[in-house]
Amino acid sequence: MTSLDGTVVRRITYTGPQGRPSEAATEQAVGLIPLDPGLHSSRRSLFKTDVDLYLAELPPPGDAQLVVEWPDENMAEVRTPIDVAALHAASHRAIEIWPGLEPPDQAAQPGAFGTIEMSGPPTFLAPPLTRHQREALRREEEARQRYVPQADWQQMGYRGWGDSALVRARLEGGAAPGAVIGWHGTTPLHLVAEQGAAEAVTALLSHNVDIDVRDDDEHTPLWYAVHSMDEATVRTLIDAGADVWTPQSGPWSPGRLLLTTSFAPLVQGLPEAVELPPEEVVAQQATDALIAAFGAGPSWTEGLGVCFVQGLSEDELIRRIGADPAQCLEADLEDAPFDPADYDESLRYVGVRNVDGAPGGCVITQNGYMPSDNAVLQAISVGTTAYGVYFNPKGGKFGTLARDGEVVASEEIGLSPHESDPPAYWNFRFWQRGRTFTRDTSILAYSCAAAGLRISDIQDAADHRAPRRWVALPPRLQR
Repeated sequence: MTSLDGTVVRRITYTGPQGRPSEAATEQAVGLIPLDPGLHSSRRSLFKTDVDLYLAELPPPGDAQLVVEWPDENMAEVRTPIDVAALHAASHRAIEIWPGLEPPDQAAQPGAFGTIEMSGPPTFLAPPLTRHQREALRREEEARQRYVPQADWQQMGYRGWGDSALVRARLEGGAAPGAVIGWHGTTPLHLVAEQGAAEAVTALLSHNVDIDVRDDDEHTPLWYAVHSMDEATVRTLIDAGADVWTPQSGPWSPGRLLLTTSFAPLVQGLPEAVELPPEEVVAQQATDALIAAFGAGPSWTEGLGVCFVQGLSEDELIRRIGADPAQCLEADLEDAPFDPADYDESLRYVGVRNVDGAPGGCVITQNGYMPSDNAVLQAISVGTTAYGVYFNPKGGKFGTLARDGEVVASEEIGLSPHESDPPAYWNFRFWQRGRTFTRDTSILAYSCAAAGLRISDIQDAADHRAPRRWVALPPRLQR
């Protein structure tokens, strides 16, 4: 029998106690099964392959030798002793796969050796695992190891704090429940509250952690839970006695923030509860109505530029840009007079659409930075107000305010507000997180309000793909 490397397994010889061939000595054919990790030749050496040797039957007691030679490489016959006792001992651990089969007919056993010409294990064995199967097994093992109790908080990952089973496993392993984690001074209780993991909050509280522990910005776990707007987590912390009313950023406490949301009933009847001033309630209601007017917002915002202009009609705005309104026809993006897939060409066109309101105006969209460009804003804001925002695909949302032909403010918006930030950042819920909150919609509503528009329905006005009039920017307004 020839193996993959050309080695020939000639025979197995059984000898008697004195080393002479016994009367029962025979030559038996053996099966050669390569333990190749794969069927591709690059996965094995051309000169070495591990093999299993399967015997047709157990050798009789006594000495045995495996006789091998490699004629192609002029290697002489080599004899290797075999531990027959070990073979017999191993046979007792064998499992019968096909019970009831008749024993083989000894007279019908082959008397010649066969040759294997193919790579890989025979087809009757389980095929080697594919790359995807090995990867799946690796992930399964990593997942299993992930929940092995561990005495620290290493390699939790941002989303790991939302996995209550993982948090409990670490606590069972002896991880410190009150440890300071990360550069911001947060503790495990802060991080699980931020992820809205109510069960993990309960697990940590059972270890007598400080429920009002503060991070480096003096924020408590309840502050984090309110920002994420997970009701179960907020309720768990409040029921456990968390401080609801102590301000943690300017006048804002966790309870005061909750009063501006649908979770207000959770805190309205608590001791020391405060009430929002009537004018603040009215302002928050108007803000929420404007956010709702945008619905879910545009279907995409990455790289999108939007500019709101107060009080101008489409024709007047088009003339201020420097184009002829009669030449600017309405069409979907697919039928626009430029190739939307060509980014450079897209920068030379904007879409204009009227917005009804009291007051209303126009909205300009572009797949690019134009709405926050000073030259355009100066040209269109004479005698009125315009606010442009650019959703930078590299990160950040940048707004620019122009009034009476002059740029008066530039800012990055949408970040979690600080005490020194304008009240509008809080009213437009830049502080809020959570799966049910669409931050980009809130940013569009803020931009609309900054331009002075008051509208009730603008759901598709900021969608660059929706129908609008397409205007080519003159060279003086191009960058």
